[in-house]
Amino acid sequence: MRIVSLTRTISCIAVLVVPMIASAQTDQSSMKGYELYSWKIKGHWYYSLLPGTNRTKTYEEITAPGLVKKDASGLKAELQKLPKGEEVLWRADAPPGVIKPASGPIVEIKHPSRARIKSIKAMCDRLGLKLKLS
Repeated sequence: MRIVSLTRTISCIAVLVVPMIASAQTDQSSMKGYELYSWKIKGHWYYSLLPGTNRTKTYEEITAPGLVKKDASGLKAELQKLPKGEEVLWRADAPPGVIKPASGPIVEIKHPSRARIKSIKAMCDRLGLKLKLS
């Protein structure tokens, strides 16, 4: 009788815990929010969206080809993947202490025009994201 009771208890716990674990694995929520970087090259804006951390991002991380999205449509595709309520900190410059590479193209991380900022802010509002500029 004790074995049956123990088996039922374990089964009940599994039924409750397994969905929580699965949900945590598919959720793209970040404990520290996200960091957004932007720069302009030859008339096009480029964006990089990275999970927030306590450490300084490297220039290579910020500009990694797999993460960089071109124009607002590319950024929107990335923002749509974030859960509602997520905070996105849009950096006006590279983080203090970031070392630019000795070779290769160097981009100037900066905010775009006010009109473009308003457009992206409206996009974040529609997606339920909290955009903050720094």
